[in-house]
Amino acid sequence: MALLLLTPSLFAQYYDNPLSRGMAGAGNAAIRGFFCVGHNPANLGLSSPYRTYVQLFGVNGYQTNNFYSLESGTHFGGQDLTADNGKLQREFISSLPQEGWRLTNGINAPLPLVNFSVGNKAFTTSLIQISDYYISRPALDVIFGNWEKGTTYDLDLRCDALTAMEFAYSMAIPYGNMSVGISLKYLQGLAYYGLDPDYSTGQLMVDTSNFVLFGEGEYYFRESNHGRGFGADIGVAFEDLDGWKLGVSVLNLGQSIKWNTETAFSRIIKDSGIDVLKIMGYQIKTFPFRNSNLKLDFGGESYRYKFQIDSLNADYLFRGDSAYQDLFRSTKTITQDTSVFRVTIPVVLKIGLAKYLQKNLLMAIDFSAAFSDRLNFQQGWRTAIGFEYSYFPKTPLRVGIALGGINGWKFNIGSGLNLGALHIDWAIGMDRALWAHSMQGFDFALATYLTGSGKKK
Repeated sequence: MALLLLTPSLFAQYYDNPLSRGMAGAGNAAIRGFFCVGHNPANLGLSSPYRTYVQLFGVNGYQTNNFYSLESGTHFGGQDLTADNGKLQREFISSLPQEGWRLTNGINAPLPLVNFSVGNKAFTTSLIQISDYYISRPALDVIFGNWEKGTTYDLDLRCDALTAMEFAYSMAIPYGNMSVGISLKYLQGLAYYGLDPDYSTGQLMVDTSNFVLFGEGEYYFRESNHGRGFGADIGVAFEDLDGWKLGVSVLNLGQSIKWNTETAFSRIIKDSGIDVLKIMGYQIKTFPFRNSNLKLDFGGESYRYKFQIDSLNADYLFRGDSAYQDLFRSTKTITQDTSVFRVTIPVVLKIGLAKYLQKNLLMAIDFSAAFSDRLNFQQGWRTAIGFEYSYFPKTPLRVGIALGGINGWKFNIGSGLNLGALHIDWAIGMDRALWAHSMQGFDFALATYLTGSGKKK
C-alpha cells in the first residue's frame, strides 16, 4: 500500500501544447498544424495560417491531485490529530473526498525537428511519461481508523506508471468546407509498473456485535521494460457552419501496449545500458522518503500479495504474542515475470466549437468524455471554454476555464511571441484554486516552432 502513498517526480497528459492549454484544453475545433494531432486530425485539412509547422522544442507537464494543497498541508501537517478530544482528526476525516484519493502527473516531450506538418499531413514523435495512483474512500477510512461496525470496506487500489515513445502519422482529406482525418499511432513501450486491475482488490468487514475483523484480498504488481502497441484517432471537422467551426473526434481507438514484447528498438535501448524501469523504480523507492521495505529490483519481476483475516479482534492484536498470526494470514511472492500482458488506453470522445466573436477575439468550447478511469483519464464529461485575443498579433493572449475530469476545475492563461517564422508560446494553469497556496495541482506548456511556405488556404 505504500506504493500508492508516494509522490513521484513531475511527470503530462497525452498531446497537449500551449495553444490549447492556454484555453484550458478547448482546442478541438481551433488548433491547426501538427498541434491538432491528439485533438482532431481532421483539422489538418482545413484552412490554416501557415502551410508548414516544424517543432524546435516543446515540453508539456502537469501534476494534480484531489486531496492536498500547501494550505491543507500546513493545517494538518505536524499536528497531533488526537488532541482536543480528536477534533482535528474528525475534521481531517470529513475532508477526505468521497471519490477517494487520486494523484496523477506526467510529461509529454515532443522530439525536436521530428514533429512537423506540411499541408494536410503530419508526423509527430513524443516521449510520454505517465503515473496515476488511486486509493478508494473505504480504503482511506481503514487507513485512518474511521471504522464502523457492520460495514464492509472495499480496499480498491489503482497504480499505473509508464514511459513510452509514440510515433504518429496523420492525414486529412478535405471535402469543401468539411475534412475527415485519421492518425495512425505506434507506441514503443520503454517501461511500466502497476497493479493488475483484475486482481488488485480486497474487502474488510467489521462484525456488527463485536469489534471483530473479517477480510481477504489480493494485489498483483507487475513490471516490464519493453512493449509495443498500436492505436488510431479519427475525426471530422467543418470550416464554416453559420460562422462556427465544428470538430468531432474519437481518440485512442483500439489503443493499448502489449508488455513483455521485445522489439528491435527495446533491444537497442537495453544494449545501450539505459534501464528506464530501474530509473522509475528508483523514484518510487526513494522519494519523497526512503522505502526500505519495498524489496523489488525493478528488473521485470512481479509481486503478488494475498491476505486473509478470520475473526481477528483487539484481544489478539494487543495480547503481545503471535496468536493473531493464526487468524491473519498473508503471502508475498516475488517472481521473474516474462508473461505477456496488455495495458489499454481509455477511449476519448471530443466535440469542439469555435467562433470569432470579433475580428481579434476567438471563442472555443470543448466537450470531452473518457470511458474508463485509468492512465490520467477520468470517466465522465469535461467542459472547457477558452478565448484568444489577438489585437496585438505578435503577442496573443489566451485564457480558459474547465470543469470536470481529474482536475476538478482549472484556470489557465497563456501567451506567445511571433517573431516572423519563429514562434514561442507558453501556458500555465492551476487546479481547483486561483492562488498558489490553495491549488491542488498545476500545469505548464512551452513550445518553440517554425512556420513557413506561405499561408495554407
